[in-house]
Amino acid sequence: MRGLLLLALLALAGCKPAQVTLGVPPGFYPSAVAHDPVNDRFFIDGYATGAIAMVRREGSMIATVRPESAPHPIIQLAYDARGRRLWALTSNTVEVIDLAALPVRRAVIARAEVGGRFADIAVVSGSPAFVLAGGGAIVAIDAARGASRVLAQLPDGEAEGSLALLPDRSALVVARGDGLWRVAVRTGAVEKIALGAPLTDVSQLVVVASDATAHHVAAFRGRANEIVTLYLTPDARRAVVDAGTRMRFDTPLHGVVEGREVVVLLGRLRHHPSRGGDGRPKLPPRLATYVPGGASPPRLAQSLPGPALVR
Repeated sequence: MRGLLLLALLALAGCKPAQVTLGVPPGFYPSAVAHDPVNDRFFIDGYATGAIAMVRREGSMIATVRPESAPHPIIQLAYDARGRRLWALTSNTVEVIDLAALPVRRAVIARAEVGGRFADIAVVSGSPAFVLAGGGAIVAIDAARGASRVLAQLPDGEAEGSLALLPDRSALVVARGDGLWRVAVRTGAVEKIALGAPLTDVSQLVVVASDATAHHVAAFRGRANEIVTLYLTPDARRAVVDAGTRMRFDTPLHGVVEGREVVVLLGRLRHHPSRGGDGRPKLPPRLATYVPGGASPPRLAQSLPGPALVR
């Protein structure tokens, strides 16, 4: 506990967060991470191989739960602690890995349409999975029944974006292009979220906490090399970026919430040849910590104009 407190104080003081080097094989190129809060372990995918490694907090590898021969690259991971399911998203498949079974079982339960591709996945324990497709469709997937349906369609644009499910499961928040969208889970209604300024290059949205005044969301801006805290009103119809929480990282594409902190996956992905890299990363893959803002801005609900409903 004292160590965690010291880490938080160092981060808030502007010092670089402590980092943990991942003991994964050379050429692993990790690109996504999920966390098992019950057993306090992380799942790290290998962009170049298709493997998923189970990793301890100090970085050592426990086992591989998905083989190197599996389809890749993996775009995103999500973990359902209640169902003990690990979701793996590739550009054209949604795969569920049943960690409660021995041996571990894998099943592809959804595929992208011909010519389409998936961009992100969001899961809250016990809920369906929600997948964002590159064309703006949001698909709800029930793992137990193996059924899927299109929940909503975002307007215009081909940007891939990211999405997050609010803790009460009432709505999804989607970052796409330079804006934010609210999607009602029950009805599929789509609304543009009122945002004080454009927010571009969002590679992931991580809901850190919710209180009576706001949802606290870490916005990963991988190509911009930073993470910043975003506050949304309780109904998720208005939002503001807290510039004072901005922290610089080296290509922070993805991360995962742990308590009131965010574990950030860093490393070698930008050096992969398919992303224009030279294949010779100078730093090992590692985990770092981002501590988001702890207080909501005053009068957030009155600071922005109301949203417009997109029909």
